[in-house]
Amino acid sequence: MMAQTEQWMQSKVEYDHSTGFYRVGREHDEPLSTNVVLSVAAIEGVRPTELPPLARTIDPDALDQVFCGTDDAMLSFSYAGYQIAIHAADRIEITPIDETRALTRN
Repeated sequence: MMAQTEQWMQSKVEYDHSTGFYRVGREHDEPLSTNVVLSVAAIEGVRPTELPPLARTIDPDALDQVFCGTDDAMLSFSYAGYQIAIHAADRIEITPIDETRALTRN
């Protein structure tokens, strides 16, 4: 599972130094909730199972449904020390709530 996290970080996650957040191109082969968890795990350098369950923050099934078949939805929530902003169905922005996190992960 750690190899999947590392591969996700290398292929899907970009850090934007000018804005201080990570951009993730959504992988449509996976549910959006899985994209969020894999992205945060990749940024943190941990296995997804080492993060708190997403369901403690937001209903994963509802998250997946909100963006099913729409191109104009936007949703923001906090998860595992990050602010998650989902724009339409194709872009996720992840901002460390504690600014020092961004500096230590890159």
